[in-house]
Amino acid sequence: MSDVRDPEGLADLLGDECVRTILVEAKKEPRSASELSDRAGVSEPTVYRRLERLREYDLVTEDIQPVTDGKNYKLYRTRLEGIELDLDEDGFEITISRRDRMRDRFMQFVEGP
Repeated sequence: MSDVRDPEGLADLLGDECVRTILVEAKKEPRSASELSDRAGVSEPTVYRRLERLREYDLVTEDIQPVTDGKNYKLYRTRLEGIELDLDEDGFEITISRRDRMRDRFMQFVEGP
């Protein structure tokens, strides 16, 4: 879990329908920007802009997928598991639960704290 230092920015980001579609579709399975563009009904440049903002909050990961013709392409996966919103005397605090890939958890186990 981690706290978000800019709750207003995150709330603004999650208020975007395209962002929500990207998160849902990339949670089902890793998707390319082209696939996300088709599913969200927006242009690829729009998807790339949203993916950049999602990466700023560490809500998506980017994996390189090798292809036989020598070119590689990127697949995006949602890390977001849940969001908790708390109100205290100082305002709102947002805590994000993220999904770690098995490979990442294994490396943390092997390398230790």
